[in-house]
Amino acid sequence: MKPNARKRKAEAVAVEPWEGLLHDVPGFRTASLHCGLKTAKEEPPDLALLYAEQTCVAAGVFTQNRVCAAPVKLCRAHLAKSKHRARALIINAGVANACTGAQGDQDARTMAGLVCRDVNCKPQEVLVFSTGVIGPRLPMAKIEIGIQRLVSFVKEQKITGDFARGIMTTDLVPKTAAAMVKLGGKVVHLAGVCKGSGMIAPAMATMLAAVATDAVVAPAVLQTALEDVVEDTFNCVTVDGDTSTNDSLVVLASGLARNRPVSRTGGRDYEILRAGLHAVCDSLARQIAADGEGATHAITVYVGGTRNAADARAIARTIAESPLVKTAIAGNDPNWGRIVAAAGRAGVAFDPDEASLTVCGHELFKEGQPVPFDKPTVAAALKAKDVSIVVLVGDGPGHAKLYTCDLTHGYITINAEYHT
Repeated sequence: MKPNARKRKAEAVAVEPWEGLLHDVPGFRTASLHCGLKTAKEEPPDLALLYAEQTCVAAGVFTQNRVCAAPVKLCRAHLAKSKHRARALIINAGVANACTGAQGDQDARTMAGLVCRDVNCKPQEVLVFSTGVIGPRLPMAKIEIGIQRLVSFVKEQKITGDFARGIMTTDLVPKTAAAMVKLGGKVVHLAGVCKGSGMIAPAMATMLAAVATDAVVAPAVLQTALEDVVEDTFNCVTVDGDTSTNDSLVVLASGLARNRPVSRTGGRDYEILRAGLHAVCDSLARQIAADGEGATHAITVYVGGTRNAADARAIARTIAESPLVKTAIAGNDPNWGRIVAAAGRAGVAFDPDEASLTVCGHELFKEGQPVPFDKPTVAAALKAKDVSIVVLVGDGPGHAKLYTCDLTHGYITINAEYHT
């Protein structure tokens, strides 16, 4: 099946809205608490646990940064050793456990070991995420106490604390999404959570994220579906062009929906499951862009008419990561020249005389030259929270979208004060 055909089928699938969170998916429980990794007067949660009542099918994708954190290496190893099975995911915020050498690797293993000891599962069935400042060692004495408390919480009740807030760093808001689909007459639930606001660029993954579902699905099929969905969702997000050392995304499937097993890629059942997963991941990706550090605008860049999707994505990413474009949007300035110039330096061959540009529904550039427009009207349109940029460069089949945000003084302030 051609990729485009697969996407067309997935888009035709009925995906129903659902207000559930991770712990609302049958078979899962969550807990979070403050254990001293993040310091603030209100003592925000900084340690979170996603617990499965029984062993789940698991899939994961991780940063492509060669400098990857200890928990990333551990997750990759654990998924391979467990044959894509998992029982729990433990996440700490405030300290990345990246570039911490052999001791950092041991600390990640210790975190998994502490969970598996109290949950009574195999060490490789525990996944570990960390996020925060690169370099410092984890305060393991605090984490050990915190994990013991978290496990006692999930054994007693479905939810304790706020999981989404427990994984945040510079995020201003928690990010959650959920959806329902029907597989063979059975309702399948999907719920996700993510964190991400800065150090965001599309090289999967681009943040920390977890999705829970009660679908019955084969491990290899879930992994394929995740990799397929990621290309059009999380890999379409960029805030500042920087790919983190810790980016991780996992999906856990409890199987409690009792649907007909999704046992192969392709076919109606696969497309239904993929569509539900896409809906959750796409919502989370958009939320990351909207919550970019210091952002006042969420921007969606659409590019079409290229020879192929790779060319379209290259143009879209160049526009989305251009400081001049991003600052123009921050200032509500319809500076079409910056956008067209960014497209032209993307390394993609196209004829400028066939190109056009539309911003917030207003055509500003067509066939190689500006189109007369009322600047105050377009500037007013740019004051909206959501901004659209549409660039067409020909009549080819290639197209792509990218989610990003503007660049303000707030971004500089946040990152200048975010010290090691």
